[in-house]
Amino acid sequence: MLKETIKNIKTDFFALRNGAIADRLRSAGSPYKIIFGLMVPQIEQIAARQKPSVELAETLWANDSTRESRLMATMVCPREAFTREMAEKWVAEVDTEELADMLCFRLLRYMDGAEQWAGELYAGESRMNRYVALRLLMNLAVIGKLTDLDLAGRLAKEEDEADSRAMKLLRRQLADEVDWMKEEA
Repeated sequence: MLKETIKNIKTDFFALRNGAIADRLRSAGSPYKIIFGLMVPQIEQIAARQKPSVELAETLWANDSTRESRLMATMVCPREAFTREMAEKWVAEVDTEELADMLCFRLLRYMDGAEQWAGELYAGESRMNRYVALRLLMNLAVIGKLTDLDLAGRLAKEEDEADSRAMKLLRRQLADEVDWMKEEA
């Protein structure tokens, strides 16, 4: 059953492929061997036809050579079944900012203790963990679950010469959001 589901998903990916987008992603440095060039709404449409399942999500996540599989994994994983153990494993395996964004938006922001965990992630050595932490804090702010504005503001205003363009933009957005939230309080 799972093999048939994966086969159907891959068929849908292939039918919707967009070579121009795939080429742009490759030239921008995307690490994936296989890129179909689907946009997120197209992946969401395919995901909506699947029954949410940890087994399906983990199978798609394990397909780390294919961009669309990894993104779709975050869409088919039931939030209530997404454990801290899964979260730690997936965050450790995140390989692009796009995937980090999707993971935070779809799953991490709904976890118990997400804000505290973001602080722990930020304290680690990994640049991607710091990106995930800031993105998670931003997602929590958007849904009204950010409570430690001082921590979020401090992390957002730290500067690192190694920050990517996306990280700098995220820092600025989070700092602006925290400043606005403080004014409204």
